[in-house]
Amino acid sequence: MMAQETISLIKAYYPNLSEKEKDVADFIMQSPQKASQLTIQQLSGATGASTATISRLAKSLGFNNFQALKLNLAQQSSSHDKANPLFREINDDDSYLVMAQKIFASNSAALKATLPLLSDASLQQAVEYIVHSHELGLYGLGASAIVAEDGYHKFLRTNLNPVFSNDFHMQLMSAARLSAKDAAIVISHTGRDRDTLEIAKLLKKHNVPLIVITSFGNSPMAKIADVCFLSIAEETSYRAEALHALIAQISLMDSLFMMSAVKTSDQTEKVFQQVHEAINKTRIEH
Repeated sequence: MMAQETISLIKAYYPNLSEKEKDVADFIMQSPQKASQLTIQQLSGATGASTATISRLAKSLGFNNFQALKLNLAQQSSSHDKANPLFREINDDDSYLVMAQKIFASNSAALKATLPLLSDASLQQAVEYIVHSHELGLYGLGASAIVAEDGYHKFLRTNLNPVFSNDFHMQLMSAARLSAKDAAIVISHTGRDRDTLEIAKLLKKHNVPLIVITSFGNSPMAKIADVCFLSIAEETSYRAEALHALIAQISLMDSLFMMSAVKTSDQTEKVFQQVHEAINKTRIEH
């Protein structure tokens, strides 16, 4: 993971940090190169946070200790980070082509920032839940429903039994029917949407293995997940809902689908062929 991704990761966790942890996070984000050169005692003195708070922050971000976080920050200089902003603002005087270039760059950056946060262990665990499920529930509301429906569209091509609905009450009813023999993928950008949380809590109550895709670490949704995947996103004035996060979230869903399909290739190949043949019958011949 490069320093730029570490800064994005800190931003993903930032809203749910304690005030002292935010003081440390602010210092690191403003001066990543300087932070990489300080001892934990020096950083404590510079921020007023205890060494225990700094260690806790490092571990929350997925590092073994502060030293590991320091080494990561040292990989890339702050001047390089500033010269290559992860997400670029669109200006009202930009040409249409420049706007398109910035949007493509932001979407590409979202993918590049999300990829280093994945681990083989988390992916393996998620795929195990999915391929051994009797039913696979896919849940998300608003923009997150786009990701959930995309997953439903993909998993229909496997031997699994995906379920999805755009309606909140239908999703709630579906969640009430699942059990520990099933699995669920819940998508929530903020990880704190009230209705989606209600669905997730119901799934947990029924001991359903819960896979969460969100942009905010330590959010209520992330905390109750059995497996959590972070999609890095950064809000800008023209994209207040961080819609480019959908690119990373759909890519995460696509990855889970492909890995599950490969894992169950013997059974999936037959289903895939049946679906392919059914769709082909709807197409007009030349």
